[in-house]
Parts: sequence; C-alpha cells; structure tokens
Amino acid sequence: MTSAENTSIKFIFGASSDRGSVRERNEDYYGIFVPETDALAADLGVLAVVADGMGGHLEGAAASKKSVEVLGSVYYEGTGAAVREEGHGGVLHESRGKPAPSTVNRLRWAFLEANRQVFETVGEGHNGMAGTTCTAVVFLPEVIHIAHAGDSRAYLLRKGGIEQITEDHSVVGEMVRKGMLSREEALKHPHRNVITKAVGLRGKLEVDISESIPIEKGDRILICSDGLFSMLDEDEIARVAADGTPEKVCRKLIKRAKEEGGSDNVTVIIAEKIA
Repeated sequence: MTSAENTSIKFIFGASSDRGSVRERNEDYYGIFVPETDALAADLGVLAVVADGMGGHLEGAAASKKSVEVLGSVYYEGTGAAVREEGHGGVLHESRGKPAPSTVNRLRWAFLEANRQVFETVGEGHNGMAGTTCTAVVFLPEVIHIAHAGDSRAYLLRKGGIEQITEDHSVVGEMVRKGMLSREEALKHPHRNVITKAVGLRGKLEVDISESIPIEKGDRILICSDGLFSMLDEDEIARVAADGTPEKVCRKLIKRAKEEGGSDNVTVIIAEKIA
C-alpha cells in the first residue's frame, strides 16, 4: 500500500496487476507517483496511471511501460518535445518572468509527450505499430484531473454507488453513447476490443481531459484496465470495493476477475480520500 498521508494530500493508495488466467504475459503497466515534498504535493498532487498495451500490436508491453514512465517524469518536470510542439513557447519557468504551467496543462503535455515517445521509440514512427490505453489521474486536495485515451476506466465510488467518469474510446463505446447498444450488450459485442483512440498509435493524439472533479472524504477513485470490468459488472465492483483497505480491495477484485475467467490482463489502482 502506498500512502500519501505525510503530504498535504490525504489519500491512501492500493494497486495490483495480474496477467489473468489466459494470457501468457502481462501487457498492463501502472504507476503511482508521490512527490517528495509537501509543497510539491500541494501544487501538483499525486499522479496515478494505468496503461493497457494493445495485444494486437507487436509492442504492447513496451508501449504501456513507456507511457507510464514518461507521464510520471514529464508531469512533474514540465519538460518534453511535445510541450514545445504545442505552441506554448516551451516550458514556462518563473525565472523567465512567465507563470508556471497549470496543473491541467502539465498533465496534457505529459500525455502528449508519452504519445510522442511511444510512437517514435516503440512504434519507430509508423502508424499502428505500437499502442496502449492510458488513464492518468492527478489527486489534489479537493479535486482530481483526468487525462485519458482508450478503454481503461476511472470510476468514482461514493456511498456504495459507482459512476464511470471516463468515456470508452472504442467502437462499442461510441455505439453505447449513440444509443445503439446497451452497456450490457457492449460487453459481449464482437467488436468490443476495437479501440478508436490510444497512446502511440499515431503521431498526434487528441487527449480527453476532465478537469476539477470534486472529491469528498470517504470517496474512492478506482482506475482499471478492461480486464476487470469485462469480467465483473459494476454492481459487483462497487460491492467489493466498498469493504477493506485499498490494497486488499485491489487484490480481491483481481481474484474475482480471475474466478470469472480472467480472459485478459487485469490492473487496479484504488485511491481513498481520508481527510
């Protein structure tokens, strides 16, 4: 269990990842990045990331690992080629007489830099060679920010209920939004694994950003790869996630996913706001 209790942000984190019961290797990757100082934590928060390398591409495992590592470093350092390419005049340092980039801009830039590096280094600059879903959440004292591409998910767990707070970038996800499929039908659709947006598939990426989602004491944020919700319905996820420490809940959810078939890699991060 990772704790950020000694910082200005009062969260407890748990995480676990498993290859599942069918796949030969685990192409998921995750990271929880806790700043060393209280001041940095107050300004930039704690960053948690789940990435699911796309098994239909040759370098899924490398893509997921690279995306998480780049996000963690670039978000806190505020550097990278994607920052300059965005037309913001490079990294904005106070020493240049300009304001530092906002938390949301840092997150966006880090995501775009992850896309650039996965595309250029893992995919060798070719479209469709490497790809990974990626869901990154910044935890601040009263709110969270989310950057997202693909069909990994973030959920808000509050008072026994569950709410998906990311949109699935997939063929069936779009069909659900248009009312062509129910969420239950989408889980069994033959095209449920066809992703429409991912990190590293192409040189450019339009990242989804959800800003300033309020979070209250007792709330839990669950970030997961599709190996979880493809095996368990949301009611069961909410029931299991309501009882136990974040670390224990992550392990229990993965155990249940494997008991239901474990047809894919499964990764879970849970953050609980304790103050």
